[in-house]
Amino acid sequence: MLSVGQWPNKPFAWLLLFLGCSGLLAAALYFQMVLGLEPCVKCVYQRMAVVGIGLAAIVGLFGSGFWLTRWAALIGWLYSSYQGLLIAYDHWDLQTSKNAFFAVCESAPNFPGWAPLHEWMPGLFAAPGLCGDIDWQWLGLGMPGWMTVIFAGFLLIGIIVAVCHIIASFKKKDGLVLYHK
Repeated sequence: MLSVGQWPNKPFAWLLLFLGCSGLLAAALYFQMVLGLEPCVKCVYQRMAVVGIGLAAIVGLFGSGFWLTRWAALIGWLYSSYQGLLIAYDHWDLQTSKNAFFAVCESAPNFPGWAPLHEWMPGLFAAPGLCGDIDWQWLGLGMPGWMTVIFAGFLLIGIIVAVCHIIASFKKKDGLVLYHK
């Protein structure tokens, strides 16, 4: 049986993480293109956090046998999950505040000048929506609420996997083993 501490060593675990991120991006595009729900700036930033987790999963998928790429993937996963959680929670708080009418966000994403993704791929990264609008709900939570739950789950699982991976490395008879299969 495969322990949680060994997951980062297995390409299949990284593939599952990548597929989960791909599913979230597909759902975002479905909501946008089919249901006509326009993303706001905070939605686009959350989308980028999911892309970050997905890119970390690709690094882990192809580099799971080498300790440096495995740890780069774990750190990328944790960082993107944390940033996504902060943005999603802030968005959720903005929508549920008592003065949501006055809730405003930026009019365009603030991507770096060398990578204006909202100009290169406006169908994916443009943000014509308003942050305070609640256009969709399920089980009493809007999109930012669900994304807060999802990012918290990604972060919690990432922390558990990273801690178990460290513990599994120390359990080896030679102490900390940076490379093992």
